[in-house]
Amino acid sequence: MVKIQKYLDKDENTRYKFRYYAGIDELTGKQRYIRRQGFTSEEDAKNELLKIEYLVNTNQYFKDVKSGKFGDVLDEWLELHKETVKPSTFSIMQGRVNNHIKPYFNDMYLDKITLRQCQDFTNQMFKKTPASYKDITNIVKNVLDYAIRLDMIKTNPMLYVIKPRKRLAISETEKHGNFYNKDELNNFLATAKDTNLKKYALFRLLAFTGMRVGECLALQWKDIDFNKKMVSISKTIASIKGGVIVQPPKTVSSNRKISLDDMTIQVLKKWQLEQRKQLFKVGINAMDNKQIIFSNYENKYSRDSTVNLWIKQIAKKAGLYQISTHGLRHTHATLLVASGMDIKQVQARLGHSKIDTTLNIYTHVLKEKNDNTGNDFARYMSN
Repeated sequence: MVKIQKYLDKDENTRYKFRYYAGIDELTGKQRYIRRQGFTSEEDAKNELLKIEYLVNTNQYFKDVKSGKFGDVLDEWLELHKETVKPSTFSIMQGRVNNHIKPYFNDMYLDKITLRQCQDFTNQMFKKTPASYKDITNIVKNVLDYAIRLDMIKTNPMLYVIKPRKRLAISETEKHGNFYNKDELNNFLATAKDTNLKKYALFRLLAFTGMRVGECLALQWKDIDFNKKMVSISKTIASIKGGVIVQPPKTVSSNRKISLDDMTIQVLKKWQLEQRKQLFKVGINAMDNKQIIFSNYENKYSRDSTVNLWIKQIAKKAGLYQISTHGLRHTHATLLVASGMDIKQVQARLGHSKIDTTLNIYTHVLKEKNDNTGNDFARYMSN
């Protein structure tokens, strides 16, 4: 119940005032109070209070808010989108939402978001995370598109943002390309061999099969057929908040079998024996064919970030520039093409769902060969 208070004004005259609680402000999320003062009688104050109560209760006092908060619609969109992507992809998306999008847009009302704010956010993301700023801003765009479908707003200001195109400084890896040539790969593997058998077996398998690092870390010994010299790819690991999960490969075509060379088979057999010895010492029976091939110290699935760290250490020791785990896959693909393997064979071995991806590798290799094309043709014609 609202209490009408009596007070003295600056001239010592008796006056009346009140403060009326009017609920939560939909625009700010804060409590709303309506204050009135200066009444010469308590009766006047009561009449004004009754009028305000009526207007508030009949939604006539405050302008109606047609739009909801961005954060609420974002959460709703995420719940729907969660069912359309892999858990690992959703985990990455959640990280971007929590680290970048919510701190900026969360409490804004959709119909109040301007192009200037969207441009400012885009510019900030380009400076902070240039490699992923497009993915981050695309989430904002998709949420606003969803709000349009809900008839909460009429236009999407993210559609009119000018995307930054400033060229970033070129890293050492970018100068050389995210791959090794044949000599560099041999140097890298020789250094890995002198470092640790497990690491050597892992990098040998990655470099000589072109499988994705997640596919490699998900392998169990049952996936290796030593007699047929084949490895079966049917799963991959992905890091999510709180751990690692096993999930289906990236695409349908990623389910495949890859032939192994004799040396890689020998290295894997040697590592299998060594792993059994190591695990037996800590009371773990690794004879089960479901044993993870490249398990961590807890005998669980390793993270791809661990493999990246190993590459950094070995590359430094070998005097090479550091490539990423995907760089080893690119290395294998590039050397396959350079060796003259048929494009369809390369596509099948790498598990590319689209031939365009494989063709891009061909284009890359052919550019390196262009300088010798004239001499190669003349040599061919003279034979």
